[in-house]
Amino acid sequence: MKKIKVIHVIPSLAKGGAERIVLDSCIELSKRKEIEICLVTFYTKNEYFFLSESINHKVIESNVTPSFMGKHKINTAELQNFIEKYQPDIIHLHLFESIMVFSQVTYSQAKYIIHFHNNIPQFSSFDFKQKLTKKIATNLYEKYLVIKKIKKLKTTFIAISQNSFNYITNNVPKYFEKKLLQNAIDLNRFNSNSIAKENRLITIGSLLINKNHQLCIDVVFELHKCGYKIFLDILGDGPEYDVLLKKIKDYKLENFITLYGKVDFPEHYLKQASIYLHTAINEAFGLVLIEAMAAGLPVICTDAGGNRDIIENGKNGFIFKSRNPTEIANKIIELLNNDSKRIEMGNYARQFAQKYDIKNYVDELIKIYKV
Repeated sequence: MKKIKVIHVIPSLAKGGAERIVLDSCIELSKRKEIEICLVTFYTKNEYFFLSESINHKVIESNVTPSFMGKHKINTAELQNFIEKYQPDIIHLHLFESIMVFSQVTYSQAKYIIHFHNNIPQFSSFDFKQKLTKKIATNLYEKYLVIKKIKKLKTTFIAISQNSFNYITNNVPKYFEKKLLQNAIDLNRFNSNSIAKENRLITIGSLLINKNHQLCIDVVFELHKCGYKIFLDILGDGPEYDVLLKKIKDYKLENFITLYGKVDFPEHYLKQASIYLHTAINEAFGLVLIEAMAAGLPVICTDAGGNRDIIENGKNGFIFKSRNPTEIANKIIELLNNDSKRIEMGNYARQFAQKYDIKNYVDELIKIYKV
């Protein structure tokens, strides 16, 4: 049987949800007899070496900087040579930098997969009511370059949530095939039957403004004002670290809120918590919510778009359109005062997460490859 040769491409293996799903996918694909898999990154940065060492991973320095004058800075020669020698059947691109780089690579024998891990702003259509800023003009030009290239190729767009699928439908030409394939996890890592006794919240994500960790801290402050001595573990690193640390000190919560930075095995922390708290402003899916559910945690989150697909209010968690810390704190208090309800929701969350297993995900992915 001739194997399907697949290349997954992502700029680097920095810590992030897109990088995690790519690695989990490649690991599972490598177990399939009909697939030959190779992962390509452009940069040496690798915060997932404990996962990537088990697969065929190549770092090929590549970059493209487009210019309105047509004098693009292009560094793709080594990548071009590799593609021609490897002769893949599938080229699966993740994040816009990968898409931009492959707009300057010539290889028409493969089927291309463009995977939206967020609502990529470069693909946004121009609203003539908008003011044409330099950033919008750049995005439009980059979209033009990409579409000009891929419209000649067999290309499928993959969305990770209904919110993302709607975005693609509204902003990508109709002649491209579009598929909805929600994210998945390695359930074996996160499945847990333990029931935490300590009143401990947890949140996971890069310390970025969009993740809105300040709201998490505000919620804990509200809980303490109400007499609930709650702990919060924040897993992740990023530019907001100092801002968050100052806020924790201002609220005198140093003994209750811990910034752990990046961790390799978040499942260990999830298994110690009672409730998962997530306060992102915009998110295409919310992979960490599935991880938390698999660990048996009810999820309290704000409406970030993509997470609407995975929250069943009152069953596996609660989703808030409001970002009012008092309202969120009151819902947490309800669960803290009702162990049976919290445990019931955690058990349902665990069952709910089972359908997001990486094995099922890869089964569906292979079907997309074969069409």
